Amino acid sequence: MTTTHSDALNRVIAVSCFVFQAILNSPTFATKSQDYDKVSEWIGNGLLISRGQKWFSHRKVITPGFHFKILENFVPVFNRQAEAFCAKMERLTERSTAGAAINIFPELKLLTLGIICETAMGVGMDGGGKVDDTQQAYYTQIVEELSSILYWRMFNVFVNIDALFRLTRTSKRFDELVKKSWNFTLNMIDKRRKIHQQEEEEKKLHATVERDEEETFGKRKRALLDTLLEARIDGKPLTDEEIREEVDTFTFAGHDTTASAMTFILYNVAKHPAVQERIYQEIVDEIGADFGELTLSSLNNLHYMELAIKESLRLFPPVPVIARIATGNTQLLSEPITRGTSVAIDIFTMHHNEDYFPHAERFDPERFESTRDKQSFNPYTYIPFSAGSRNCIGQKFAQYELKTTLVKLLQRFQIRLADANFVPTLKAEIVLKPAEGLPLKFIRREI
Repeated sequence: MTTTHSDALNRVIAVSCFVFQAILNSPTFATKSQDYDKVSEWIGNGLLISRGQKWFSHRKVITPGFHFKILENFVPVFNRQAEAFCAKMERLTERSTAGAAINIFPELKLLTLGIICETAMGVGMDGGGKVDDTQQAYYTQIVEELSSILYWRMFNVFVNIDALFRLTRTSKRFDELVKKSWNFTLNMIDKRRKIHQQEEEEKKLHATVERDEEETFGKRKRALLDTLLEARIDGKPLTDEEIREEVDTFTFAGHDTTASAMTFILYNVAKHPAVQERIYQEIVDEIGADFGELTLSSLNNLHYMELAIKESLRLFPPVPVIARIATGNTQLLSEPITRGTSVAIDIFTMHHNEDYFPHAERFDPERFESTRDKQSFNPYTYIPFSAGSRNCIGQKFAQYELKTTLVKLLQRFQIRLADANFVPTLKAEIVLKPAEGLPLKFIRREI
C-alpha cells in the first residue's frame, strides 16, 4: 500500500494510517503547514492556525470552555434552536407547492451559526441580544465567498504568491469580505463584553456570593467568550486582537464544519429509509415520540444513531484534508522528509480505503459496532475530527449538536430525497460541501 507520494511543490501526500499516526503524534509535525497562512489573513492566528507556545497556552485556556458541565448547560440551547429549525422546516414545507423540496444545506448553516453564536459567543444568553436571520445569512454568504477565494489561491500556482494575488481584482474583494466578517464577530464580542463588565460590577457589590465551582460550572450560563475575556496568560489578559482571532476561528469552524456534517447525515438517512426508521424507533424507545427536552444522558443512550453519525462522518469527513509542516529533517516509515516539507493528511482517501473499510462506498452504520476486531483496528484509519494533540477541541460539542438536531427532525418528519437517485457532487474547499446543495422533502409524521 502506498504510504506517501510527492508533488512538485515540496508537498507529501500521506495516505497511510501508520503515517497519519506518526505525523499526528510527532512534535516535528505539530505546526500547521504554510497552506493555512492564507486562511490566517481572514481568521488570524487563533487555535486552528497558531503555533508553538501561543497555541499551547491558548489551548490550555480554551479547553475548560468545553468541560462536560458546560456542555450540559448548552443542551437546552441545542433543544431550543433545533425546535425552531423544525418549525421553520414545517413552515417552508407548508408554503411550498405540493411535493416541493427544500435545499437543506443553506438552512443548516443558519442553524449551526445560530447555535455557535449563542453557546460559544454568548449572544442570546443572559439577555445578550441575538443575531437575527438577516445578519446570519449575510455572514454565511461571506464565509462561502471567502472559502472559495482561499481554495482558489491554495491550488493556483500564480495567485498562491501574495504579490501576484494583490494584482488581481479578487484581492480587493477578499479584503472587503474579511472586514465584513470581522465586523460581525466584533459586534458579538462587544455585546458580550458589556454583559461581562456588568456582571463584574455586580460581583463587587455582592462579595459574599459563592464563586469558584458554582460560578464556573453551576447555574450561570457561560460561553467560550467569557473564558477568553477572563483569561490570563503569564498574568496578562488576552489582547483584543487575540480575542477576535479566537472568536473568528470558532464562529467559522463551529458552524461551517457542523453544517457540512449534518447535511451529509441527512443525505444518508434520507437515502436509506431502513436506517432512518431504525434510528426513529431507537428515539421512540429511549426518549419517546413527544418533543420534550433532551439531556446529555438521553442523547448518550442513542447508540445506533451514534453509529449512523460515525458512518456518515467516515464517508463525508467535514475537513477532508489537513496539512502539517516538518519543522526539522525526519523520516516517515523510513522515507526521508526534509525540513520545510508540507505533509497533507488525506482523511477522505483513508476513510474510503477498502483495506480497512470493506465495501467502503456502502453506508453501513453497523461496521462500527464494537469495531468487530478491536485488536487489529488502527484508530488512525478513522479521524473525522483529526487526532493527536491538535485534534478538534469542539468535537463533543458538535456530536451533541448533531444528535439533538437529528432527534428533533426525526420526531417530526420522515425525510426523503427529492430525487431518489440524487448523488451529491462534492466540493472540497476548506470544508467538504455538496456543490449543488441537498434537496430534501420533509413529510410530517402522524403521531
